[in-house]
Amino acid sequence: MRKLTFAYLGLLALLALTVGSSFLDLSGLNSALNLAIAAAKAAIIAILFMQLTSEGILPRLAVAATGLWLVVLFGLTLIGQ
Repeated sequence: MRKLTFAYLGLLALLALTVGSSFLDLSGLNSALNLAIAAAKAAIIAILFMQLTSEGILPRLAVAATGLWLVVLFGLTLIGQ
């Protein structure tokens, strides 16, 4: 129950950062900042709710490969802007 409370509070804090970043004018860095915040949210969910730390190597490898592809695809998208 304690971990879930910390996860809930962490996700709320990251949500507040996302809303706060929408009011900032950082030109091209807004997208990168929001992607970093979204990655932090995904990490909290993957670690605490999907319990990836207690699973074997195959689920971790699948998540790492997915994350790598997402970084490549988002990077290519941001380069094109």
